Amino acid sequence: MNKWLIHEKGFTLIEQLMIVLVLSILLSIIGRNVPSILEHAEAKKQVNMLKQDLQLASYTAFIKKTRVTVELHPQYVSYQVIDENSHQVMASYQHKKGIIKHSTFQQGIHFNINGHPSSGGSLVVQFGSQTYKLTVYLGSGRIHVQKQ
Repeated sequence: MNKWLIHEKGFTLIEQLMIVLVLSILLSIIGRNVPSILEHAEAKKQVNMLKQDLQLASYTAFIKKTRVTVELHPQYVSYQVIDENSHQVMASYQHKKGIIKHSTFQQGIHFNINGHPSSGGSLVVQFGSQTYKLTVYLGSGRIHVQKQ
């Protein structure tokens, strides 16, 4: 017999099967969580986009010294940011998988020439199983996002 073959080390069939078993258990655990992780990331992205568009409305009102309105459409997470002087739509968005569950803004959100909202309030938006509350503070116009 060849003396090199006697000293060769390798994994036995049992050891290889154990490795495959452990890897398959780990992948099944991780695989179950992937859809919820993706849903959470998508919801967070959408909420951040809504927050940025509200901030855009506030900044535009302040810089242009004009009144800016954010029209909300609750059946979806849908809105338009409109410059009231030129009636120009600055931002528009519709997310068909999300809904606005609750809003204290009956006529939309209006930003005055100082960039402050005419009223404070909150929006509760839902994307799949993820629910977020956006609060717009009267006076400062600061927007706070909180996961529900």
